[in-house]
Amino acid sequence: MQADKILINGRIHTENPEQPQAEAIGICGKNIVYVGDSAGAKSIAAADAEVIDLEGKTVIPGLLDGHTHPAIVSKTFWYVRGPLTEDRDELLANIAEYAKKYPKEERPYFYYESYFTTTFGEEGPNRRIFDEIISDRPARIQDFGDHACCYNTVALEMLMDENGVPHSESPIGEPTFVKDEKGEYTGWCHESVCEGDKGIFEAIKKESGWEPEFVMNDEMSGPLFDYFRQYGITGMMDGFTEGEENLKYIWNLDRENRLGMFYEGAVILSDVSDIDEVVATARDWQAKYTTDHIRINTVKFFIDGTNEMGDCLSTEPFHNDPAGTYYGEAMATMEEMRDVMVRLNEAELDFHVHTICDGAFRLMCDAVEAAQGICGDSWCIKVCLCHCEIIHPDDIHRVRELGIYIDYSTHWAGGYFGEGAIPFLGRERWETMHDYTKVIADGGKVGFSSDVFSYAEAPRANPMIGMQVAMTRVDSWIPLDPEKYPGSVRPPVDGRLTIEQLIHGYTVINAERMRLDDKLGSIEPGKLANLVVFTEDIFEAAHKSPETFGQIDPWGTFFEGEERHVVSTMRKTR
Repeated sequence: MQADKILINGRIHTENPEQPQAEAIGICGKNIVYVGDSAGAKSIAAADAEVIDLEGKTVIPGLLDGHTHPAIVSKTFWYVRGPLTEDRDELLANIAEYAKKYPKEERPYFYYESYFTTTFGEEGPNRRIFDEIISDRPARIQDFGDHACCYNTVALEMLMDENGVPHSESPIGEPTFVKDEKGEYTGWCHESVCEGDKGIFEAIKKESGWEPEFVMNDEMSGPLFDYFRQYGITGMMDGFTEGEENLKYIWNLDRENRLGMFYEGAVILSDVSDIDEVVATARDWQAKYTTDHIRINTVKFFIDGTNEMGDCLSTEPFHNDPAGTYYGEAMATMEEMRDVMVRLNEAELDFHVHTICDGAFRLMCDAVEAAQGICGDSWCIKVCLCHCEIIHPDDIHRVRELGIYIDYSTHWAGGYFGEGAIPFLGRERWETMHDYTKVIADGGKVGFSSDVFSYAEAPRANPMIGMQVAMTRVDSWIPLDPEKYPGSVRPPVDGRLTIEQLIHGYTVINAERMRLDDKLGSIEPGKLANLVVFTEDIFEAAHKSPETFGQIDPWGTFFEGEERHVVSTMRKTR
């Protein structure tokens, strides 16, 4: 087959083990038809073929973000984003400054991002602190980890029902409002999502007519999608699809040839009892919105919360439990998870599970093993446990043996969540977290992602930043205390990943897990010409100076054979 476009004189890293390196690629339409030397590419070029001289540039397969949240990020467009600080007084001063900068008329609901979990200690923040700063309107101060927040008194009262109990809705479980020793609500709430604040929105709308936009549109979503495209993301897995209206927006983008990437959606399973309803929703969305680039083949569930909030399941009693008997909790039993997976296997729907602590990881491995035993040779689904921040050494081998996948957000490796987990897990166990080297060495499959949740952290969706942090275990943007951690390196030092492991996870592993490996993941004949091109040799750069890897920008990308140079209006780093 003749090529209508050839790329010659390049350093091509193919991720094809049978031909790891090449210098030229031949493309016909959307597909790769040749990989080899430049002379061979020229020999199959059509008379009018476009010839692109790479002049030594480096080419890798298009990258896939294995877990992110485009709809959720889009809907944070109106949030107030302040500078990050671990100093409590500085945080409060920043909130006061931004409350003046964005008056009530402009932000009737003052939703501020964000504070570190450790800033207020184990007792958490209290509404009265924020009442002193902002009391002219409802305010919500969001935890950096996005699994907690604190409401001021005005907001809390708007959330009260007729029984004086605050209520917020969430797709991932019932939000928990914390009380103090006097039995009064502190305003601190775990697992509340913004859309659940209906009482606040209803009150504001009645008073002023204002309400935020919660459905994706070009203004909110365009900069984010451009940012993904700019940094070589040619496909993504949505952590969970935020409703049919947002899925329809993505579908329309693709129909108008503006999506420019692959999108794997996921239907959220809030409670195990809803499994049949969720399967029916997946079938409905598949029928309506499946395209060459859009698939909805996954169900998402949260088995536990976060290590920093202590709403997780541990293999050992919590370090701060005086009785030494509390291991935390999971949102479902092993038997319930087993039965869910048997049902999903019948429906041929994959399973994506938010799994944080080692007890939850073990529970899920046990459930997968039990479900596989029931299903036998009919077992066909792919199970991905995302995050897996700490894995007990006895369970490392189970990733390979059970054929499950791990998805990990690379930019967390440098201590993104600080020391918030230490009170619950203890320092010794904290120092083993975020280490996937042993899983990979054992043959387990680990893919990578950004898991960005708001515009405040969206710049970290840049995979170059994620890879820098994973290679160094230093977060240059949010460094650990260098007096405690020399060089701000997050323990364990030997948990650093290599550029080769990272590229493999972002390409081959993610393509396989997303069932796109027949089209994507490597550069070889028959696959789509989705490529990322760099002026410099990124492998040499990673080995020589990994601490500056995040400064590398792609020269451009190819999506299905079409060259593109996208520059987002989003800032690169926070």
